[in-house]
Amino acid sequence: MRKLLEIKSAEETRRSQLLLYTFMLLTTALFVLVSITEKSFFEFSFYPELIFIVAVLRFFARAYINKNYAFWGLSLVLSFYLFLNILHYTFLQHNIFILYISFLATLFLVINCYVMSSPLYFPRVQWWEYDFRYRGELKAFVHINGEVKESRLTDLRRDCANVMAFDQLRLGEEIEIDIPFDSRSFTIKGELKTAREDIPGRPIRYGLKLILKTDEDRKSLLELQKVWNMQKRAMIRRKFAELKK
Repeated sequence: MRKLLEIKSAEETRRSQLLLYTFMLLTTALFVLVSITEKSFFEFSFYPELIFIVAVLRFFARAYINKNYAFWGLSLVLSFYLFLNILHYTFLQHNIFILYISFLATLFLVINCYVMSSPLYFPRVQWWEYDFRYRGELKAFVHINGEVKESRLTDLRRDCANVMAFDQLRLGEEIEIDIPFDSRSFTIKGELKTAREDIPGRPIRYGLKLILKTDEDRKSLLELQKVWNMQKRAMIRRKFAELKK
């Protein structure tokens, strides 16, 4: 059975894990510095806080590496912890070193979240919309090795795209995607970087790094992004218009 998420580039994986370990190191150092400053090693509150930090960082690391959606909830918890430390050592106490570590850890957390928000890893999917008639997706056709396979374009951001297809596609291959819309047809090319199968039997989500070699390619991409955004808004208006009837 296919893994939950497969990633083609080992180099990108190493860079991603370096961001993770740096953030975890900074957060751990922050906790130790706060404990030293507060002299709380022998207080009862120190041990629940220690268990909390260790548990959250452990699950955060697993969610980050496995690209599990729990990553976003744990990121929110950790950002709240960092925010409390920033407030405390800005207005109640003053410790420039703790503030520096807090801001640095926050910066790495923001970078981690930005990297993971790419269509390659966590595409923006209207998971709350069960009726596929109202989802802001575009019908597409994947051309690969002389074959044409039906798919759906689900995300298009940051020079990346995400498509859904029932067919098995090999990571690392370059594919061409045709997206017909009204009387026009858009064509984009990209390299398959990631594949995610959330539920066996459901479409597989493929993340593509788009290949933009010419100004014409980028111009076509900008036009397609406008169409995709317009389609999402149109589907929302259509849904509410039919609900009012």
